[in-house]
Amino acid sequence: MSTTSAARALDSRTPSSSPAVASRRRRPDRGVWIYVLPVSAVFLFVFVGPLIYTAWTALHETNFYAIGEFSGLTSFTELFADPNLPKQIGTTLAFSLGALVIALPAGLLSATVLNSLHRFKRTVRGLFLLPWLMSQATAGVIWLWFLNPNFGPVTAITTSLGMGPTDVFSSPTSALVGVTLITAWWSYPQAMLLFLGALQTIPGELRESLKMDGGGVWRGFISITLPYLRNTIVSVVIVLLMLYVQMVTIILVTTRGGPLGATETLSMRVFNQTFNDFDLSGASATAILLFAVNVVLTLVAIRFRRKESL
Repeated sequence: MSTTSAARALDSRTPSSSPAVASRRRRPDRGVWIYVLPVSAVFLFVFVGPLIYTAWTALHETNFYAIGEFSGLTSFTELFADPNLPKQIGTTLAFSLGALVIALPAGLLSATVLNSLHRFKRTVRGLFLLPWLMSQATAGVIWLWFLNPNFGPVTAITTSLGMGPTDVFSSPTSALVGVTLITAWWSYPQAMLLFLGALQTIPGELRESLKMDGGGVWRGFISITLPYLRNTIVSVVIVLLMLYVQMVTIILVTTRGGPLGATETLSMRVFNQTFNDFDLSGASATAILLFAVNVVLTLVAIRFRRKESL
């Protein structure tokens, strides 16, 4: 038998060339669509559909919640011509960055404490997670009562010390600081959980080697912990910033954007335009601006993570 005929005979015996095996290979590809189609349908219904509707609303005149005639970019022109917009953007940045500066190190410190505990770990973890287990509305109401100038515990303490009642939400500066602190207190457990998961992936051999070399806690944090947490820190920063930029409930419960618009972020502007001014077109334009901010944050995170992985 020649070499060519032997190769053909071998190919004919190969299972991959049979129609049955070829059909078996195609079946998994078809089965994938059973999982892809539901996810795609949910994505279209939850994300793409509302986004298209919001853009469509922003391009039309609205009367209360009824969509009228096509108006083009009028709502966007009015948005960027509004003299209050720069102040609201500045408030959004101050609120988001302020809460981030507090929640990020608090979450990292809490995760480090939990990771080093050997006794009562579940109890301490439950206490640390307690703020995040509440809804934003519940957290806002609790702090609103706690800081109440008439009967709140803080007022009772300051009055007994001879400093008089404390009204945090009456001053523009203190109101913004108060809302920022409440938001950071409520959200830091989310950062803690992400950091705790990353800390548990650090090999124990590295810490043992550092101890043998005489390295202390601070040296271990700088040389081992931070390099392993670099990508996690970026992820936490993006997740928290996106949360803060879109946050409404805590501000709504505590200050409703006041006093004098000191706590009116872009997300509160969307709420006020929708439910107070009934300006659905203007609210949609502001929502598109918020969406653009989130897209920029996401692209920055992806670009930074790619650089770290190179």
